[in-house]
Amino acid sequence: MPEMFHQNNKWRVLRNINFLFVGCALPGSVLAQNISDESVGLEPVVVTATRTETPISELTRSVTVISEQEIQQQASLDRNLGDVLAKTVPGLGPSTEAISTFGQTLRGRDYLVLIDGIPQSTPLRSTSRDLNTIDVDAIERIEVIRGGTAAYGFGAAGGLINIITKKPSKEPLAGYSQAGVRLSTEHLDDSVGWETTQRISGTRQNIDYLVSGTFAQRGGFFDADGDRIPPDPIGVQGGLADTDSYNILGKLGFNFDDDRQRLQVTVDHFNIEQDTDFTFGLGDPERGIKTPAVPGSFNVADPGTENTLVSMDYINRDLAGSHVDIKAYYGDLTARFAKFPGFAQTEIQSEKYGTRLTIDTPLNLRDYYFGVIWGIDYLQDETVQAGIDGPTIVPNMQQEAIAGFLELELPLSDIGLLRGGFRHEQISVDIDDIVNRGGTFIQGGTLDYGKTLFNASAVFYLTDYLEVFGSFSQSFSVADIGRAIRDANPSITSAGQLESEAQEVDNYEIGLRGGKGPLQASVAGFYSESDNGTTFDRDLNIVKQPERIWGVEGALAYRFNPQWNTGGTVSWAEGEVDLDDDGDFEEDLPSTRISPVKLTGFVEYSPQPWWDNRLQVLYIGDRSPDSTQFGGGDVETYTIVDLTSRFAVGPGYLSVAVENLLNEDYFTLISQASQTPYGFAKAPGRTVAVSYALSW
Repeated sequence: MPEMFHQNNKWRVLRNINFLFVGCALPGSVLAQNISDESVGLEPVVVTATRTETPISELTRSVTVISEQEIQQQASLDRNLGDVLAKTVPGLGPSTEAISTFGQTLRGRDYLVLIDGIPQSTPLRSTSRDLNTIDVDAIERIEVIRGGTAAYGFGAAGGLINIITKKPSKEPLAGYSQAGVRLSTEHLDDSVGWETTQRISGTRQNIDYLVSGTFAQRGGFFDADGDRIPPDPIGVQGGLADTDSYNILGKLGFNFDDDRQRLQVTVDHFNIEQDTDFTFGLGDPERGIKTPAVPGSFNVADPGTENTLVSMDYINRDLAGSHVDIKAYYGDLTARFAKFPGFAQTEIQSEKYGTRLTIDTPLNLRDYYFGVIWGIDYLQDETVQAGIDGPTIVPNMQQEAIAGFLELELPLSDIGLLRGGFRHEQISVDIDDIVNRGGTFIQGGTLDYGKTLFNASAVFYLTDYLEVFGSFSQSFSVADIGRAIRDANPSITSAGQLESEAQEVDNYEIGLRGGKGPLQASVAGFYSESDNGTTFDRDLNIVKQPERIWGVEGALAYRFNPQWNTGGTVSWAEGEVDLDDDGDFEEDLPSTRISPVKLTGFVEYSPQPWWDNRLQVLYIGDRSPDSTQFGGGDVETYTIVDLTSRFAVGPGYLSVAVENLLNEDYFTLISQASQTPYGFAKAPGRTVAVSYALSW
């Protein structure tokens, strides 16, 4: 990289190092550490969800970075990743308190989940389990791009959640051990669960390694009244109660050519299985009667999720002046659902192969230094929803996709930075013949999609403490083709009739962020629109209609002194749908798409260097959408208060965490919005967790 270009980047990082919020919710403890260390020089925060390592001062989008420390802090309350992110990421809907993320959208739309750059989403037939394909103890940090993006393509209408796994220690040998137990205070019997993580890693000369294993056993879940919650609280989408799970992560890296080149192999295997003696009865949403847990099971096989990921990364930091990153990966995901009475039990099987090539090339044109990021992505995905004890009514589908992209990064001296480019995707889906759920024969065929997506964004440094950013981006995704075929009415006789149902979304955003000393703040407004948005009618059939969504997000943090720190976030959005495509948006989007107002807040207090405490609040407002679609039920307000406390004891730390400290008695958002008698379940009551961890 030319020296001048490198120095310009470094200057911008140091100049804007105060902007640690990035329009997001960084953990208070991390914020405190960064502020206190500023006088001695601060390691710049870097994110990779933009395809290349980008200093935080050069981001032109709203991005949330969840650090390892905050992940561990939130996981001490609840190991469900959907819950961890709901309490830390503005714009992400409340947790479903289940293994499924159906109804937990990002800025009102579905999002693409990656683990080390490997897609977890299954667009051909959605599993809605994207956030539960890895254990929290295998995660180093999480980067969330809020708002549609084509950076990685093949989806990401609402944004991108990039999960980055643990990195090896720089010491020759380093170990980590943790063990804990958790239970419901409202029903001690049958609620006890336990977990443990063991990890070793290290670096010896030019080789680094990591091996990590986690096992967790969950007991039954009980609400604030002490009543057992159905193991599948939102129908048959997947629950967390009475589950055993384990995660094995292994890494081996090799640096050579004076560290200019690197080769790394990563293997991760996650498995969660539910073995329960209970199922759901029928409640009455209109009368406020919750869905009960009743003895028995309809399942032929235990429901759960199994996910295996293998990847190989090659990095060359100076190949003819460019930084080159090549990833080859394989993914094998099986998501097994519980059996619904009267229907076959099914599982979605998705097998992926893919490669990603990213090249970062610095250029000089008459002493003007700028960057070009370009490359090619390839993905092959074979997906089927197979019947376990009945016929397979969703066809086998094979997707082959290739995309090329190019983006320019144009520094504007010391006043800002511009980014802009395009991505062209070419997708082909081969579909087998099938007889669907309604008994209609659907002739298979090949669906072809092609789309060029554009993006442009900028950040301008208004003062030494304040900057403004804005962006336009497009995203593109194929429909849930498998579900559309499964539920197709008799007028649909061939897969070719669904070729026009891909969704393109235009996203707009403008925001302001900054900070000075102990104060950090940000605010962003967004708007997105699509001519072919995806919702569901009352009978849960896919409907494709024009829609638009808009909203505001903000974050604020203030450190009073080394002992006290506080902050919070706000998220508000609304959306409308055009039912008959006449240009008149007649109805609100349902609450399974648009979350009510979400507020988070925290206070941290450290009376001693060896003792940390955090009290946090999650508030979900009410919403009464004018909607005739599925998920259009009224949502009533609920507030959750959590408390965590960590003590230095012996060589490690003892943690005590209380989720739902005040034992709030409430129905989850998805239960209230859906209003189904088999999925109108309450959320867990007060839960206490105690754990001990040490590094060695």
